Amino acid sequence: MAQQKTTFGGVDILRFLAAVLVMFYHYGFWVWAFPEGVSARATGGIPPHPEIGGLVQFGWVGVQIFFVISGFVIAFSAEHSTPLRFFEARVKRLAPAVWICAPVTAMVLLFVDLSWPTDAVTRLMRTALFVPFNPWADSVYWTLGIEIAFYAVVWILLRIGRFDLMEAVAIALGAISTLFWCLYYPFDWSDLAEARWLDLLLVHHGCFFATGVLLWLMRFKAVTPARLVFCALFLAGGVLQIISAVDVRSIKVEAAMPYAPPIVLFLAAMALMAWSLRLDLSWRGWRRIGLMTYPLYLIHNVVGAAILGALTRAGVPYLLSVVIVGATMIAASWLIAIEAEPRIRLLLDHTIFRYRLKAV
Repeated sequence: MAQQKTTFGGVDILRFLAAVLVMFYHYGFWVWAFPEGVSARATGGIPPHPEIGGLVQFGWVGVQIFFVISGFVIAFSAEHSTPLRFFEARVKRLAPAVWICAPVTAMVLLFVDLSWPTDAVTRLMRTALFVPFNPWADSVYWTLGIEIAFYAVVWILLRIGRFDLMEAVAIALGAISTLFWCLYYPFDWSDLAEARWLDLLLVHHGCFFATGVLLWLMRFKAVTPARLVFCALFLAGGVLQIISAVDVRSIKVEAAMPYAPPIVLFLAAMALMAWSLRLDLSWRGWRRIGLMTYPLYLIHNVVGAAILGALTRAGVPYLLSVVIVGATMIAASWLIAIEAEPRIRLLLDHTIFRYRLKAV
């Protein structure tokens, strides 16, 4: 089947909601439940609010939703691309928001005394250059190295002229990842749960990207029994990863966290995504909402937490402060996505990518 549509309104909506989930998870739970975290330290200290935390403590699963969406969108966009155009598109998608948000975050770290000039510059440079290992300007940048690792797999397939192997490679990634999580508890691999090298090899999260690729195949190629089986298998692998993530967070906050809510939330998001792909949601506004997701994810954690701490210290009720900061961060992400990022992309077109047509 030829790919007719170039925008996915349902996916854009889901991607934005996933970012909002992550944001309110940080503001409503993580900033007081895990005092050692950078967002908690950026607030200057916030008393526990379990009545709010109980409602948002599962929002971190938005990241797993991001990875599935990335697998779908990247497979779709790469199919008729060239290695150079794919590389250019990824740079222009990733770099501008980082180059805008990371300096702001670094300045806030200095302002709240969580960093010093040389440290802030080091963090900023490592973040701007997409170094896949800590330290970064903000802990949320841990996902970018994983995304880039998946992009590298797709780019290699384009470079060798074998994008037709995308399905086989995705199944291999998903199978390895799912097998890892199946063996995780029987072999007590808890020390490997946060191993960065396994992140970058897509062992931890390959099942999510593979699920996204299979959703693309079933939407634009054909629904086959094999694809349905593999999709179900990799969703099961994703559930196992989510269970391990609950355990990790339970240890950090020194309290038991339930497994069912994030699992149900993730599976519901997957069902909504699959359903939305059959709908015609081509309004341009959905695309703009989708574009806001990335800068919202990058800027909300440290910057928003610092504002949240300032508001609560000024006597603003905690819940109202969370709402105000959330709305502020959404507005900031809109300005970055609609006004700032396009200017940096234009600058890239006139500098780094000026001679791309000659290179093709």
